[in-house]
Amino acid sequence: MSNPQTPVAVASLLRRHKLLKQRQGLFQARHVDFFRYKRFVRALNSTEYKSKSGNQPDLYPAVDDEDDARKLFIELIKAQLVVPCKKLHSAECKDHGLKANKDYPNLLLSEKATLQPDEYYTWNYNPKTLTDYLLVAGIVVGILAFVCYPLWPASMRRVVYYVSLALLALIGLFFAVAILRFFVYLLSLATYSEKGGFWLFPNLFEDCGVLESFKPLYGFGEIDCYSYIKKMKKRKRKSDKKTQ
Repeated sequence: MSNPQTPVAVASLLRRHKLLKQRQGLFQARHVDFFRYKRFVRALNSTEYKSKSGNQPDLYPAVDDEDDARKLFIELIKAQLVVPCKKLHSAECKDHGLKANKDYPNLLLSEKATLQPDEYYTWNYNPKTLTDYLLVAGIVVGILAFVCYPLWPASMRRVVYYVSLALLALIGLFFAVAILRFFVYLLSLATYSEKGGFWLFPNLFEDCGVLESFKPLYGFGEIDCYSYIKKMKKRKRKSDKKTQ
């Protein structure tokens, strides 16, 4: 491959392509996106890549067959933009000193890339996005604003003071609700122990959105919890796949 910029250009174009159907996993104690090799080949045959290849063939080589896809993917491996890996099952995690995670599978570095259709690869390339630049700019502006606080007009400082009090009140209210729901749960065990107890805001500490944390208003046991519902949906999808 003559153009040394080709691997990075291809990786930038396909890094978050929908045809990769990427999942998140744990690789060397950090979250990464991983995909199957056959998905990458499909992305190379997508209209987005073919359009880029037609306009800039020197940067995006044409992929006419499986051999062209393999050669291009090998260049990405040589540039260490993608890394071959193996997805570990829960039982295999203990053998490698890893803790099983129900949401993010553990990935282990493979010694050799075989480019088989179902072989897994993880990205070692994360291009900067507009959100990253805006975040950095926001942090810099925030630091400068904090340093210049003594120079603010009295009216602005008064507004910040009241906003701070409001935030502290919200935090205090949150802790009060958390303590109250716990005591209500303990008292409910005498009556609703068979249902798993009564919970106010059963999703308050669940891994979900802010608004979803306060829905529903009450529930029994873990049936109304977000994690339990998600677990049941995942189990249903697995059973549906087996019956197909």
